[in-house]
Amino acid sequence: MATCTHGQPAWASATAGTGRGPRVYERHDPEALALHRVVQENLATFYAAIEEGWQTGLPEFVRAEFAGFLDCSVMQGGFAHLACEDCGLPRLVAFTCGGRGFCPTCLGRRMNQTTQNLLAHVVPAQPLRQWVLSLPYALRAPLAYEPGLIGVVARVFADSLLRWYGRRLAPSNGTAQGGLLTVIQRSSGDMRLNPHLHVVALDGLYVAGADGRPVFRALGRLKTDEVADVVQIAKIRVLKALERRGVVRVSAEDLEVDDAFAARDPVLAQLAAAAVAGLPPAGPAERKREPVAIATGGPPEIVGDLVVQDCGFNLHAKTHAGALDDDARARLLRYVLRPPLSQERLTVLPDHRVRLTLKRPWSDDYASHCTSLSLVDAIRCSFCSDA
Repeated sequence: MATCTHGQPAWASATAGTGRGPRVYERHDPEALALHRVVQENLATFYAAIEEGWQTGLPEFVRAEFAGFLDCSVMQGGFAHLACEDCGLPRLVAFTCGGRGFCPTCLGRRMNQTTQNLLAHVVPAQPLRQWVLSLPYALRAPLAYEPGLIGVVARVFADSLLRWYGRRLAPSNGTAQGGLLTVIQRSSGDMRLNPHLHVVALDGLYVAGADGRPVFRALGRLKTDEVADVVQIAKIRVLKALERRGVVRVSAEDLEVDDAFAARDPVLAQLAAAAVAGLPPAGPAERKREPVAIATGGPPEIVGDLVVQDCGFNLHAKTHAGALDDDARARLLRYVLRPPLSQERLTVLPDHRVRLTLKRPWSDDYASHCTSLSLVDAIRCSFCSDA
C-alpha cells in the first residue's frame, strides 16, 4: 500500500486540492442493499419451490452464482489485510465474487475497467455507432442457454455489418478494414430474458491513402432504409446459420424452433420461457404479456428514426459518438458493458414486495412492476434474466 498523509492513503490526500475533498476508502456493504436482502432471505425458499415443483433440480452453475453473490464483499467470505508502509494504518478489504452473472458490484467494476482499457489501448479516435440487434421471442430461450449459439449469431451479425460498411464506403477496395466490438446482453431493462447484441462499430472504414498509409473514411449520415438493408441481410444469414445447426426450421409462413432444450433441461426451459414473456413464475403476476407469433415473410417495418424491425429481428442504429467527443465515447462503451441490474432501481417496499423501477414506461403506461408478496419471484426474475 502507498504511504499516507495525515492518516489517509497518498492517493486520498492527492485529491484534496481538486475541490472535491479527500477520497477516503469506505468498505462496500452489500448486506445493506435490496438485491442482497432479496436473495439472502428467499434463496432457500426458491430452491425448495424448484424441488417441489419440478422433477429435476437447478443446474449447478445457478447455485454457484447465487452462492458467490452472497459472499461477495462480505467479510465472512474472506478478506485481505492491507497496511500503510509508513504509519501502519490498516485496511480490511473483503474479497469479491468476480461473477459475470448479475452481481452489480463486480460487473460495475469490470464495466469501468474495460471502458478505460478500450479507450486507452484499443478503440481509435474515430466516430463510433451503436447497432443493437434484438431477436425474435421464439429464439431467445434456446439462444440464452444452448452452448455457443448466441456466439454464432454474434459472429454472423458482425460479419454482415462489416461487409455492409465495405459495400457502402469502398465497394471496389478489397483491402479496406473496419472494426467493431460486440457485447452480448442477456436481459431487458425489465429483467425479462432477452439475449441481444450491442455492437459498437467504427462508423467508417480505413482505406489505403496515396502514400499507402491508412486513412479513415467516415460513413457520414446514415439513412433508415440503409438500416433496413442491414437487418434484412442479418435476418437471412442468422436464420440460415441456425437452420444448418438444426435449431430452427424456416418456411415461407413461419419459424419453427427445435425443442431439444426443453427435453434436455425442463426446469431451466420452463423458467426461461416464462422469463422471455415476463410471466409467472419469472415475472409480475399483475401484468401478463404473451409473446407475439413471428412470421418469416413480409417487408421490414420502420419503427422509428434508424430503427427497423423485420420478422422479429429489430435493429436500432441511432446512437452515435463523434471522434472528438471523449465523454460520449466513454458513455457509449459504459452503456453496452453495464450490469443487467442497477442497485438504485431495486427497492423493497414496506409490504415486502420488490419494486423494479424502469428507465422508461412500458407501452401500456406501466412505470414499474412489483413481484409477489413473498419476494421469491424477484429472485426467479433475476435468475432467469442473468444466470
